[in-house]
Amino acid sequence: LNGSSAQTITASGGETFDNLTADNAAGITLGSDVTATTGLALTNGIVSTSTNTLSVGGSGSVSRTNGHVNGNLRKTVPTGTPSLTFEIGDATSYAPFSTTFASVTTAGTLTARTTPGDHPNLNTSIIDGSKSVNRYWTLTNAGTVFTSYDGTFTFVPTDLDPSAATGSFLIQKYVNPSWTSANVTG
Repeated sequence: LNGSSAQTITASGGETFDNLTADNAAGITLGSDVTATTGLALTNGIVSTSTNTLSVGGSGSVSRTNGHVNGNLRKTVPTGTPSLTFEIGDATSYAPFSTTFASVTTAGTLTARTTPGDHPNLNTSIIDGSKSVNRYWTLTNAGTVFTSYDGTFTFVPTDLDPSAATGSFLIQKYVNPSWTSANVTG
């Protein structure tokens, strides 16, 4: 997709491509679920999914030059010790999530998205909302069985509250209705 005006992919039952290249500075919108079985190239522009999902096939790969997915990006998590990067952001900022799994015994999928602003339930966490990153990531596991993982959450400087001290950050995971703390390094 390399038009000069905004483009939309719409199919009633979803759409499957062998390779999909997003090269449109005006943006691409998904009107249904879309799968790129072999390759997804994010060359230029933002692919907006809304409530739909852009999936990359199990043997597929993603290359990124300039652009990202604003919404749900799903990838297959194979067995072993895989590392995955989710090329996600919002309407204006690239804020990817990367993960490395210690031991995956059953393959599945992981869907990631990021949302600018504070988490809607932040006030029930131990995070100080006046000294935080004004962005959160939503990860949805489907069938992946693993021991542990390391995650890297990337944000832009404008996401930070003025009094935030990144060296003092902690990460909490919200699974309705509770927050749990994660180990933080780096």
